[in-house]
Amino acid sequence: MEVQAFVTDDETWVPAVAFTERWDSPLTGTVSFPLPSFLTADEALEVAGAADRLIAWGTAVKYGALARVEEAVGEDAPPRQEAQPVRFGGEEVRALAVAEVSTACALSEGTAARSLRDAADLATSQWEVLEALEAGKISDAHARIILDQARSLPPGQAEKFASAALQRTRTRQGRRRTPSELRACLRRLREHLHPESLTARKESAQRERGVWFSAEPDGMCTLSAYLTADVGMAIYNGLDRDARQANARAAELRSLPGHGTAESRAASGVGGASDSGSTSDSGTLSELRADALAYRLFGGSDELFGGSDGEESGAFRAEVSVTIPVNSVLGGQDIEMAELEGYGPLDAATARRLAALAPTWQRLLTDFTTGQALGVGRAAYRPPKALRRYLYSRDGTCRFPGCMRRATACEPDHTIEWQDGGTTDAGNLALLCRRHHALKSIGAWSYRQSSPTGDLEWCSPLGREYSTEPANVGKVVYPLQQPEPPPF
Repeated sequence: MEVQAFVTDDETWVPAVAFTERWDSPLTGTVSFPLPSFLTADEALEVAGAADRLIAWGTAVKYGALARVEEAVGEDAPPRQEAQPVRFGGEEVRALAVAEVSTACALSEGTAARSLRDAADLATSQWEVLEALEAGKISDAHARIILDQARSLPPGQAEKFASAALQRTRTRQGRRRTPSELRACLRRLREHLHPESLTARKESAQRERGVWFSAEPDGMCTLSAYLTADVGMAIYNGLDRDARQANARAAELRSLPGHGTAESRAASGVGGASDSGSTSDSGTLSELRADALAYRLFGGSDELFGGSDGEESGAFRAEVSVTIPVNSVLGGQDIEMAELEGYGPLDAATARRLAALAPTWQRLLTDFTTGQALGVGRAAYRPPKALRRYLYSRDGTCRFPGCMRRATACEPDHTIEWQDGGTTDAGNLALLCRRHHALKSIGAWSYRQSSPTGDLEWCSPLGREYSTEPANVGKVVYPLQQPEPPPF
């Protein structure tokens, strides 16, 4: 690959890349992009987007070639002798192709095997995904998410899923979803299209539950667990509550006599924590959740985790929130699909069990079209609990484009600021995480609510426009509060 440079009429340097890496290379042609040093911020973003489309095209070409590798290896492989034992479970051609790709592309054999599997799917049942990748409409990350979700469906459903999944790579307003957004969206689509009930699949998946230990550098490790979603969410929510309470205690301790100096804070390990990942003496919320897990499991005591009064850490009273369609509640119909907050689709049996254990039921919406009945206008700055519950259900996550931070970790923001006459109503509130709330508050990014259902139209400092839509549009749902972790 040779890089040449030339000057255009407007004296802007433009590098031209001539793909002539060696005389027998099948890659030929030239590509040129403006030098970044001559670009405005908006022009630089256009170049970055064009480069992404070029990368997607090249990735699609690679997958097409890899699909042909295994096919060609099978055509050229010598016939197996009758007396020769069967190797690789009868998949000798796949093993030969993996070895060829691994050595030629300098990949591990595991990575080479995954690449060949992706290529085979893209060349057959997922050909629409390959075409979209080649056209630069999606990235390699989007393509792999679609493939991963489609593989758990029966062959007859996989192609149908791919077509529907490609339509969901963009929102209703045309904004391309991030890989995280697409994964959450396709998880719901997969549950809708899967011919086998979620209850049956959950029973089968539970046989693979477990806990694993993995050593990490610098005296650390990763402890991971594969659990049912309701159990895992209850544990996480409990640890998160412990961490936030510890953060509040740290703030209280800082205000006590003797805790005001940096030396005393360092000696006691007391400080504040934040969601944004910034460090402090006591650690971030993520660090505090890790500490809470250790204290819970070991039954220890600590001044930040409630041990200062002699109380030992024990089982916590965690909360999970589940939403169920109103017709399943009032009409006595079977629950087709429920939603576990922070996770997604939940099987009917678990939803019924959590509903039976819930001490209270709280209807979220009084006016499912606008939710305005929950507003308080200019009577109060802070939204009441009922309005917050509505926002949690409507927004689902931070409403900044592409952000997937959970709604419960976000802050209500007045679209029209309170000091400018804004009201505390659903039509003037949106949930933003701390980081994106700050971007809006300093006047860098702005948005407006374009519909009563909560669609947001964002504008960046460069004048670029993006849209986000709520998680639940016009759905009447009931949240159920589960005070205890569900039994194993």
